Amino acid sequence: MKPQQIFLSVLAGSSLMLSCAKNDTVSTPVNVDTYSSIDDVFSKLNLQPKTVTIDASTGGSFYGNSGTRYTFPASAFITTSGTTVTGSVQVKVCEYLKKGDMLFSKMLPISNGDPLLSGGEIDVSATQNGTPVYLKPHTFFSSNIPQGTAAPTGMQFFAGNPTLDTTQFKTNWVQPALDSAHYNFVFTVSTDTLGIISDSLRRCNADMFMSSPNYQAFTVTAAVGGVTINTSDKVFGYTLYDNYKSAWPLGYIGSYSAGVFSETHIPNIPVHFALFTFLGGKFYGGTLGVTPTTGSNYTVNLVETDPVVFKTQLNGL
Repeated sequence: MKPQQIFLSVLAGSSLMLSCAKNDTVSTPVNVDTYSSIDDVFSKLNLQPKTVTIDASTGGSFYGNSGTRYTFPASAFITTSGTTVTGSVQVKVCEYLKKGDMLFSKMLPISNGDPLLSGGEIDVSATQNGTPVYLKPHTFFSSNIPQGTAAPTGMQFFAGNPTLDTTQFKTNWVQPALDSAHYNFVFTVSTDTLGIISDSLRRCNADMFMSSPNYQAFTVTAAVGGVTINTSDKVFGYTLYDNYKSAWPLGYIGSYSAGVFSETHIPNIPVHFALFTFLGGKFYGGTLGVTPTTGSNYTVNLVETDPVVFKTQLNGL
């Protein structure tokens, strides 16, 4: 069966901002003893995967933590040596559908230095008795990812490769080969659901590049009341696109020093800047909604807050 026929078969089965700035952060009660450093914050707020046991001989279908539905065909797994796997297999899945989850899990939609607009990122692996297993050649799994709104059009398949520098993000998304030997697609399952088909157990993303972005050049400054930000202090800054699932690290193409980001790779569309830091044993965070313009200087006020509450706020943007 040709890849296009397989794709259509799976598709059929799957069918069954603001011009003026505003600081948005509100101070919340915190338990400062819970976290020891900014690395500790990232570690504890990193999304945890869900592990499900299925029968390798019969395959199976199940839901991840976000409502994404995964389907694996019968006799789809092999060992490193190519032997067909039988018996129980543990499938581990994690999906990143919200901006705060992407940010604190360091799973940003970035491809070779350019921002992507995402329909959802997933990470899939499988083991048997602790040993990794893989998909057979010309075999694939499918995942149906809920969008929470109308499914965007124009999404394409991207595979995730580990980055060497994981300070702000740990995955670089690239488009794998599309030919008769590979089965990697993104398709519309229904009005509010996107589907991903992958021939490998890996990080997958339904993505697209921005269309002719009009990049602006401006600065973003973090302000923490009563606290001086020194050159040795690290402030994490991100741009969250209001109408898309996407997050871009401030200063990645630009610069950062003592709480000030110089940015040149964000277009003039509604966004929220999200900044946070860990100073003196306390977590500070703040957001600011703007439509960036060249030459502007934006100040984001950071207040002491609970990292979990802050992440929840970002997930709602």
